Amino acid sequence: MVPVSEAWIGQALEQLRANIASANQVGNVEGLLARHLLAPDTRLGLQWTVDCDVEWMQRAYDPANVGSVAALAYSLNHSGSSAGHADLEAGMQRATARDPKAAGPGAALHDPGVLIGLCLGARLLRDRSTQHTAWCANVVRDLLARPARRVDPMLAYAAQICASDVPRLSIDTHAPLSHRAALDWWFRRPENRPHANVTELTALRSSVVEEVLSEPRTQLPGHEAALLWRCVRESVSEAVAAALQTPASIAQVLRQFEPSLKRWRWDGPNLRRPVRWPVRAEREVQDIVWMMLRPICPDLEDEDTLPKFGHSTYKADFGIPSLGLLIEVKFATSAADFKSIEKEVLEDVVPYLRNPERYREILIFIYDDSCSVQNHDTTSRALGSIPGITGVVIVCRPSQLPPADQQKVG
Repeated sequence: MVPVSEAWIGQALEQLRANIASANQVGNVEGLLARHLLAPDTRLGLQWTVDCDVEWMQRAYDPANVGSVAALAYSLNHSGSSAGHADLEAGMQRATARDPKAAGPGAALHDPGVLIGLCLGARLLRDRSTQHTAWCANVVRDLLARPARRVDPMLAYAAQICASDVPRLSIDTHAPLSHRAALDWWFRRPENRPHANVTELTALRSSVVEEVLSEPRTQLPGHEAALLWRCVRESVSEAVAAALQTPASIAQVLRQFEPSLKRWRWDGPNLRRPVRWPVRAEREVQDIVWMMLRPICPDLEDEDTLPKFGHSTYKADFGIPSLGLLIEVKFATSAADFKSIEKEVLEDVVPYLRNPERYREILIFIYDDSCSVQNHDTTSRALGSIPGITGVVIVCRPSQLPPADQQKVG
């Protein structure tokens, strides 16, 4: 039998999907914004029919109506076509001829769907004219300057599209539900992610899921339903990923190091401008390990400084606090280095694991530049027998790379 919690989540997602589907109509601004916010997520399983087609242009397009102009802008932005730019420009010229300050609270410009659509339209036409972007930026600045308890993330996004001054947003778990879902979407965007605290963001997402599951969500605007759907759906994905993520699964990822280096570039001299990515020291191996693990471990810590042990300060290469796991990277330049690595690791284990409430296990990753495979099993067995070491991964330099001391770039 399916657990009740899973049934609730499935029901909540289906209700939100129904709200989105109700706005999935040709030229519907809410539906167009919903698709814009969800793209390129295909998990919704909805065949979008929102784009402004030829029939809609002939029957419904009105360049004097800002909602109609915004709808066309969404469609052209999504398709990448320039065929409708003349019609869009005619609409943008009429829109920008208006005085935005004369618009009252209920005006179309206060609708995030319309405003974001116009900003996208202005961006599409920036090669023809910069006045449209300047006008949209002024509208956004005026709206941001008005008294409000919280900055609307959709308004901040409009500012971002216009390359205007983007306000600073903060995570607020006490904000209204739709605002919290919009914050989650905002801080999950690549350009905004560095400004978010992972712990606070997780708490925000948990609060959204809890409230969505507490009561049915019907008759929501399409874009609000899209933001909530995405937040809940991502929470489910993260929960599954967290359940599957263990020190053993991290070790398995790192075992893909060798296959991943199939595309590592070290071009021959026959090319006019050869590309060569050297791997000559431990630090460069650490960079590759970081790139492999960071996408799947949002709390990956780089050079985590550990509490002092006697007179010494220790700094682990990487730490994943959520798993209580430290990762130590070593670089072997010769067969003799394996003996030294064994001694170094043995000396570091005790101080590294002095605070088990934070870190309980160590994963050892060794890059063997000398390809001394005859030593791998002995070192792996020796280190694996030390209490606290959960795994040992040893990989070799790929054949397209010369040994470190022969890697000259340029």
